[in-house]
Amino acid sequence: MTTLQGYYGTTPAACAHHQVDDADRSVLEKLQQANASAEIWWDSPPLDFPAWRDTVLDRAPDPVLRARWARHFERFMALDDPEHSLVRGVTTNPSLVAKSVLHAPRKWSREVRRQATQQREFDAESVFRLIYRGVVAQSSHAMLPLWQHTDGRYGWVSAQLDPRLMFDWRGMLAEALTLTEVNPNVMVKVPGTPAGYVVIKELVSRGVSINNTLTYTVPQFLECVRAVEEGRAVAERAGIGTDRWRAVITHMIGRFGSQGDLLKEAEEHGVELGPLDVRWAEVAVLKQITQLLGDERHPVKMLLSSLEVEDPAAAPGVLSMHLEQTAGADIVYTCKPAFVEAVTRREGELARFDPEAIRRPVPADVLARLNRLPYFRCAVEPGGMRPEQFADHGAFAATRTEVHRNTCRLIDFVRHQIDELPAGVRGG
Repeated sequence: MTTLQGYYGTTPAACAHHQVDDADRSVLEKLQQANASAEIWWDSPPLDFPAWRDTVLDRAPDPVLRARWARHFERFMALDDPEHSLVRGVTTNPSLVAKSVLHAPRKWSREVRRQATQQREFDAESVFRLIYRGVVAQSSHAMLPLWQHTDGRYGWVSAQLDPRLMFDWRGMLAEALTLTEVNPNVMVKVPGTPAGYVVIKELVSRGVSINNTLTYTVPQFLECVRAVEEGRAVAERAGIGTDRWRAVITHMIGRFGSQGDLLKEAEEHGVELGPLDVRWAEVAVLKQITQLLGDERHPVKMLLSSLEVEDPAAAPGVLSMHLEQTAGADIVYTCKPAFVEAVTRREGELARFDPEAIRRPVPADVLARLNRLPYFRCAVEPGGMRPEQFADHGAFAATRTEVHRNTCRLIDFVRHQIDELPAGVRGG
């Protein structure tokens, strides 16, 4: 089977950057330069970008910077000109969709009521699914020109399955197949649970692109690789083409240290960890995966999410460890709006990106301290966790609670709009 790496010719970003003066490149353009195969994605519905961009530009401290930022944003997401767009894909999840809907309540209340009046019964759950699918449809439609322009290499929109189903493989599979009907560039986002890996194998066997999410550890990565390889083998035997198929696995890098048990265990074991030590722990997981892969070209590409910038008081001279210590990697960086604004505002703090950074080891003294903590060892050792333990990982549990809560917020919004409708106009 043809690998994804090197399959296509000139990339959109390569075309765009050829004509950009080095002094005018943004932080993320410089990062992408460190490895031509690296990708920048947008971690939010793409239709939210124009309003966000205008808000950030309005907050620019002076006209010169405003003009500079405007040039950066023009190249950042150019959906009507795919050849010159830095952004190559989009990630969404229930939290992002809920935020998008709740930030535009007037627009979405009309849509909820329109959908509700067309239903035979007033079921908030069914209307919620229609609204969620509607956001996915809008997002994937916006990215479709890029997907078509690159013959399916870029332009994917990652749509997450209902987090309430993450232990129900049948329920997840049914929802996944529904999402794949929205647009051909929809990539199904499946959680890193045992049930999720069953779904990943089944989807890959059907030629469906996947994103394995809620992952924080090397054992989860290896389990995803196993499921993908088994699914590809089934697809090959069935003669199912994968020319326009992709698989990514999301390392929610910024959540590993902030939402898990790392700092709690450090205190219990008398291990002193500073802010940069926590960042090294997060980066170490990716470095371990990169080392395990070596130079082997594998169709599963790593995707970093939950990217963060550093506190300048705690880490002077460092803009973002998540970027600076992974530069040169053949991975995807999906950037939330707040992160893009932060690196734009603080671009002067970045000296340069080292294309060899991803290959450089974690400092020995830092690694020695981290290895005293079971939370860290379980995450970086290939056999550190069994699949049935993945959902008990501290960062996984915290994120699961968050996305479940935001899903419920969106359902509550839908239910409220339905309750406001006169009984006489309800569907039937």
